[in-house]
Amino acid sequence: MSGALVLEHRRILQEICGPARFARALDRLPPDARREYDETSAVSWPRVTTAEHVMHAAAIELARDPVELHEQVSRTAVERTLTTLWRLLLRFTTDEALVARTPRIYARALNRGELVPLVVCPGRAEIRVVGWPDIPEFSTRGIRIAIESVLRLAGRDQVRVIAEPGAQGPIFHATWIP
Repeated sequence: MSGALVLEHRRILQEICGPARFARALDRLPPDARREYDETSAVSWPRVTTAEHVMHAAAIELARDPVELHEQVSRTAVERTLTTLWRLLLRFTTDEALVARTPRIYARALNRGELVPLVVCPGRAEIRVVGWPDIPEFSTRGIRIAIESVLRLAGRDQVRVIAEPGAQGPIFHATWIP
């Protein structure tokens, strides 16, 4: 994952946990994950497993389901990344232009595989990850949430994104009311 994304997740988890709980969560990490996490910078690429360890440790501290916590943190990260100006611009973007930009967003967050988007018809897109057949569920979930969040922020209604396994990586089926 990009260091910038991991740092944004860190800020959000610190807010949710509070300083003391977050420190206790970090104390739960395996030594190699803790070292990598502590050394993360905006230009580094820490392992997905490190980010996943942190999310699980924070969930334990909060007595919450780690999947639900990951979904909350990922949604918040997308919302914060797309500031008010970007949100306004997204509302005036066509579905084709919006979906066509997803590979660039993906490349800024993950450095393995690539995203191949296709608008199938109005209100429906198929977005494939290729070149990452063993993608972790944590990354698949994060991509799904990011796609949903961007479509919602762009003013699309009744957004639904589901992921299914593919030979080269997951296939995301996105539907919305245009």
